[in-house]
Amino acid sequence: MSETQLPAAKPKESPTQSMEIRLLGQKIPIRTSEKDPELVSEVVGLVSVLLKNAEMRAKGAAAHQIALLALLDLAQEYSKAKRKTAAYKRDVNDKTARLKELVRDCLK
Repeated sequence: MSETQLPAAKPKESPTQSMEIRLLGQKIPIRTSEKDPELVSEVVGLVSVLLKNAEMRAKGAAAHQIALLALLDLAQEYSKAKRKTAAYKRDVNDKTARLKELVRDCLK
């Protein structure tokens, strides 16, 4: 019996859209597969605010240094949010365990 080969599966390609954004006075062409234009706008707005805040703190710095400072700010906010979420999950798990014990005790 001969071996038949199936055609290789092609990765599912998401349709992309091209757009141009402006950050630090530079026009930047981007391609995105995000279908929600409001999300894209929100992300670009957040990046713009982070860059402006970094630019105010590092007056006269090169654009790449401002971008790195903004990236560090974003990483710090992400880490804080991650810690807060983990603490919240622990709290919910602890309360759930206590509730289970209370229910179990009431059913005895």
